Amino acid sequence: MSENLLAMIMAGGEGTRLYPLTRDRAKPAVPFGGKYRIVDFVLSNMINSGFVQIFVLTQFKSQSLTEHLMHTWSFSSILQRQFIFPLPAQMRVGKTWYGGTADAIFQNIHLFEDYRPDDVLVFGADHVYKMDVRQMLTYHRERNAFATVAALPIPLASASEYGIIQIDDQWRVIGFEEKPKHPAPIPGNEQYALASMGNYIFTRECLEAELKRDARDEGSTHDFGRDILPALVDTRRLFAYNFHTNMVPGLRTEFNIYWRDVGTIPAYFEANMDLRRVQPDLNLYATKWPIRGRELFLPPAKFVHNEPVGACGLPRIGHAINAFISEGCIISGAVVDSSVLGPSVRVHSYATVSNCILLEDVDVGERARLRNVIIDKHVRIEAGDVVGYDRAADEQRGYTVVPYGDSWITVISKVQRYRFATDDGEVE
Repeated sequence: MSENLLAMIMAGGEGTRLYPLTRDRAKPAVPFGGKYRIVDFVLSNMINSGFVQIFVLTQFKSQSLTEHLMHTWSFSSILQRQFIFPLPAQMRVGKTWYGGTADAIFQNIHLFEDYRPDDVLVFGADHVYKMDVRQMLTYHRERNAFATVAALPIPLASASEYGIIQIDDQWRVIGFEEKPKHPAPIPGNEQYALASMGNYIFTRECLEAELKRDARDEGSTHDFGRDILPALVDTRRLFAYNFHTNMVPGLRTEFNIYWRDVGTIPAYFEANMDLRRVQPDLNLYATKWPIRGRELFLPPAKFVHNEPVGACGLPRIGHAINAFISEGCIISGAVVDSSVLGPSVRVHSYATVSNCILLEDVDVGERARLRNVIIDKHVRIEAGDVVGYDRAADEQRGYTVVPYGDSWITVISKVQRYRFATDDGEVE
């Protein structure tokens, strides 16, 4: 199999539905699962699959994402044909930023001439899943396809949120609609529709020709789902690839069924909370298919107790139950229950953290109580504060409150930390 491939990772979206976590960063740069960023999943899938020529297309609020790529995903400079490069919008073909997913690739079409790939992988950067992309590439080449779309069955009731694929009995695509009001069910399975995952493999010749044709079309939205893929249906060489057949080490079930769009606060909350379970749907401990994150060189998490208090004279022991605790955390005489803690979180004496997601460097003061709260980086919760128990009080304090079933999720925005130089060195 030829290895002349080029991967283009689409990481330029605004992620408005995930606000305020996307107030200062692009959606792919949002932390997930303690130590990771959302973009780490697609990049880990590419590297684990053996693909090492990767461009990450950025646009909105890209600084955090760019810094993460530099610190986490840099190869040695002597490996000239192995790279992961951020690729910002450069206005190479006009005075506009990226006007759609297809336009983003078109504005970088010069790379096809530079690298002359046989196939181009166009993958999204804002989903959480594990996938051996090599298996999809094999499927694509065996069918001599112009293009192949990764797809998975989803309940018909929620199918209007996705690009919906219609197939024949050979999994050849015979219809494609982007977010239809009345999605077509899978033949023989009326309760499900076949949804695009936003991951595509194209032959270079096909992609180059379609991008140029689309760029000339003044009525196009320049989007893969709305314009490029529907135009390929009549060629009879557009295929769907069933994600459920993709096998990676460490799956919890017989089929590969874990794929999450974490583009809303409730979806992000639920996907993180799943990690607390004894056997979560996403297995992050499968060493043969690792998800790579930034190495922070922090000490292990620590749980300590207070001095003896009260009539019994017993110490209060810091402990965590059904919790996902990252490196550098210190739980000091406090209780962390059913929560996910990012690196360097501090939870002080007699505090209670329940059903929460605390991102890096959050500090929870003594006797504070938190419930159903997402706290972004560098936030200090003062001693005695109570968050997540009174919705009106949370709103009055300026926190973002998002409905969640019969309850709500309170989100506290990131606090900026600045550094300035002194004669003694760098001080925060």
